[in-house]
Amino acid sequence: MKLMMLPMVLFVAFLQGPVVLFEIDLWPGEGRPVFEAVSRNLELRELPSASSKTIGTVGVSPRQRLSFDNTRYRTIQAGQIRVLGSTRVTGRMLGAVNGLSREDYYNGKFAPAFVEVQPGANVEYLQYRAEGTCFVRIAGNVIDADPCPSNDKSMFRVETEPKTEWWIHIVLGDSAGWLLVTDSTVKVVNREF
Repeated sequence: MKLMMLPMVLFVAFLQGPVVLFEIDLWPGEGRPVFEAVSRNLELRELPSASSKTIGTVGVSPRQRLSFDNTRYRTIQAGQIRVLGSTRVTGRMLGAVNGLSREDYYNGKFAPAFVEVQPGANVEYLQYRAEGTCFVRIAGNVIDADPCPSNDKSMFRVETEPKTEWWIHIVLGDSAGWLLVTDSTVKVVNREF
């Protein structure tokens, strides 16, 4: 009986889509993004996940501006940064977390981080944040690294970039839902500061 359950568990895991290693309720980069439709039809999801139920498709005009009231930036595969020399990663210690709310990011409750790393070690590169910072994971703890190790080519080498998904929650007329930001759905045409 137990052996028969394994295929079902694997099937359910497949349906749920990629595993989220880390997510934040902020967008990547500086300034609030301004979106413009690329597609004429946008598929909205109930939750920010490709495996979530589709709750509707809305028709839009090409180049129509779209506003959003929520965002989720998710890491589905960590990148790898190789340590080239004895150094340290600095920033804010977030701890053993898989997600971070906008409120927690800005409330100043996290202690400074000074994590020593040695040559040959790997640092998990979770995602770029903004203004030269990024999220990394070292020994199970997430650090809001400032500066991002990927910026220091003398001490670090980016072996692989992280794979991420960017979701925005849009409201269009009577329709509202989560939209995956891709080259075929919407594009950022400006940043507001």
